[in-house]
Amino acid sequence: MFSASPTAPTDYVDGVRSQWNRLFPGLDTGAVDIVGRINRISQIIQLRSDAVLAANRITRAEFDMLSLLARAARPMAPTELAAELLISGPGTTKRIKKLVDAGLAEREANPFDGRGTLIRLTPHAASVLRPILEDVLRLEESLISALDPAAASALAGHLRALLSSLEPQSGGS
Repeated sequence: MFSASPTAPTDYVDGVRSQWNRLFPGLDTGAVDIVGRINRISQIIQLRSDAVLAANRITRAEFDMLSLLARAARPMAPTELAAELLISGPGTTKRIKKLVDAGLAEREANPFDGRGTLIRLTPHAASVLRPILEDVLRLEESLISALDPAAASALAGHLRALLSSLEPQSGGS
């Protein structure tokens, strides 16, 4: 399916494909060139990003929820948060509790559902979130600095197309 060019550097995934080829000659492992690299890159980015977040005394889970609430710029129902973050209801409840306990979020009655609540950021949350986001963005910029601007733009477009085909709202599975 896919193969590295003779001058391309080798990486972990090339080794994995070589090992599979040795075990099962002729098996098409070409998709690993893309999916395996996306997974491996994701793991590396996650580890490095989590270290930046830990240095700021916040977890990935807390940062993701704070970021979503900040970008939404409105209170959100816990079910909405769970759906957007692709997490379970109990996971959402746990994150909300931590943010409320830290004074970064607050619960308010849902005017459309007397039994439900909405979650909103506190004014203090924005002042906490911005410097953390700046640290994360600096890390992310450094991670892609090996790509020239044209390659980065092309990669972003290809990844957008792939993600769009996979996102639930676009009809992917």
